Amino acid sequence: MGRSDKVAAVVMTVLTGIAVYGFFSLRYPYHLHFQEQYQLFESTRAYFAGVASVPGGLADWAGRFITQFFYYAPAGAVWMAVLLCAVQLLTWAVFRQERLSLYALSFIPAVLLLAFYCDENALAGGAVALLLSLSAVALCQRMRNDLARQVLEVVLVPVLYMAAGGLSVVFVLITAIRETERRGLGRAAIAIAAMVVLAALCPFVASRIFPYPLGRLYYGVHYYRYHNILPGLLWAASLAAVALVLVSCRKGRELRGRWRMVAGLALFILVAGLGAGLTLRAADSGKEEWMRYDFMVRMQMWNRIMLRADAKNPDTPKTVSCLNLALGMTDRMPDSQFSYFQNGPDGLLPAFSRDHTSPVSTGEIYWCLGMVNTAQRFAFEAQEAIPDFQKSARLYRRLAETNIVNGDWDVARKYLKALHNAIFYRKWADETAALLDDGTVFEKRPELARAHELRLKDHDFLFSDTEMDSMLGLLVVEHPENSLALDYLMAWCLLRKDLDRFVECIPLVKAPAMPKAYQEALLLRWVLTHSDYKGLPGYISMAFARRMNDFIADLQANKPEGEMRQAYGDTYWFYYYFRYRTRPD
Repeated sequence: MGRSDKVAAVVMTVLTGIAVYGFFSLRYPYHLHFQEQYQLFESTRAYFAGVASVPGGLADWAGRFITQFFYYAPAGAVWMAVLLCAVQLLTWAVFRQERLSLYALSFIPAVLLLAFYCDENALAGGAVALLLSLSAVALCQRMRNDLARQVLEVVLVPVLYMAAGGLSVVFVLITAIRETERRGLGRAAIAIAAMVVLAALCPFVASRIFPYPLGRLYYGVHYYRYHNILPGLLWAASLAAVALVLVSCRKGRELRGRWRMVAGLALFILVAGLGAGLTLRAADSGKEEWMRYDFMVRMQMWNRIMLRADAKNPDTPKTVSCLNLALGMTDRMPDSQFSYFQNGPDGLLPAFSRDHTSPVSTGEIYWCLGMVNTAQRFAFEAQEAIPDFQKSARLYRRLAETNIVNGDWDVARKYLKALHNAIFYRKWADETAALLDDGTVFEKRPELARAHELRLKDHDFLFSDTEMDSMLGLLVVEHPENSLALDYLMAWCLLRKDLDRFVECIPLVKAPAMPKAYQEALLLRWVLTHSDYKGLPGYISMAFARRMNDFIADLQANKPEGEMRQAYGDTYWFYYYFRYRTRPD
């Protein structure tokens, strides 16, 4: 390459790194947080030995090391930019060419990987495995002695398989192409045959040693969170690198003068456009929105949740449940709940599901309510459901907290000891362990003191989500100061449209003024059971009664739902007649 070509190449790589960083730090940061919370990377020899001792283990360990930095999204975005740019540079390194057009093509594996990592279940170890394979190719290409190089190539096949897993086949394929190009098929046949045989035998032999199905040992053990799914984009990116090496073997003529630069830049723009299209197609804005809410709940950013909901009304059970928790934690639920979209009881307390995602955010709600045992069960069930059998740093912390609150301090220390080995959790774990030792944990940790005070102490019962009103009522009766439990009890009745049960619970409300949603619900029940407003309780505003009359008139006039939403979308009446159609018998 000439000097101008080298400058253009550097600019292309730098722009790619900036684009990847910007995407993950601005557009997709919560996917990074999601990835981090489903592993517990421990900086110990035992952890390294346990992870790295299986096929692909070294790549998996390195991927987990990178993923721990996703705790801070900007740091995670830097790592993703470095990872993808390293793939591009190593792809270029194995070309052994000087054409600027080929430099532009070397970005294809990286852009395919970018689309792959829009999937929250794509693990960083996959890109590391590809890097190891390309690095091995680049190493062998630097050796000039044919015999020594071929011996090293054969020896590297099983070594690389243990380090990188199934993607070590990239090394075998590219090396076979380069040996054929360099020495001819006849002279390189023995080395190529030896590499192919070893590559085929390694997974078979590994199946006799390690407890993994043979198919997974061929296509990779730790590239994707769900082991029964083939990571197609990862393999497409890897095989693209092989295909590009085949293209580079053709001795095409480079354009001269400024046309060389124009063609190279045009091809780079074309590849960049392909990457942008694939990434936008692969990016899931709905999941990112839910992960945003889940992260804000984890960090107790209640006001930020409110601001987000004001900008974009949440509309799924998971996001609505996070919003409702923020409303409850800021004492706004009774007045403001129906100013936002509500989709029934599942938007208040989502039903338990046996997966590794839903119980995490739902468990946060039970923790805040004071249902410590339920929060502990949800955390434990979520951790056991993680598809790749890793441990979760976030759930370990919650399990430590619930055991502290319940007085099981020896069990809590077990979790704290593991968190001590995780760099971003060490400080909290060490401080909490010290507080346990000197017996001041409830004095210095107000969130734990609150949970300890509000938990149900004198009752032994089986939790039932079909009798949630009884569960919440028990919390309120035992701890009348638990205003969040009362808000949830009343909201549960309202969202189920159980006005009779709601009226039964009204005496529990001790607010100086009856909240907006409660007045609207009481007015609705009054209208359904009375012919006029005579005898209406004095704590119900007549302004609400007049608006209720307008609502009834418009409802009887069969006005379209859109008009009703515009006029009454912030009322319980609109929810009752136009949302969550199912009502109790």
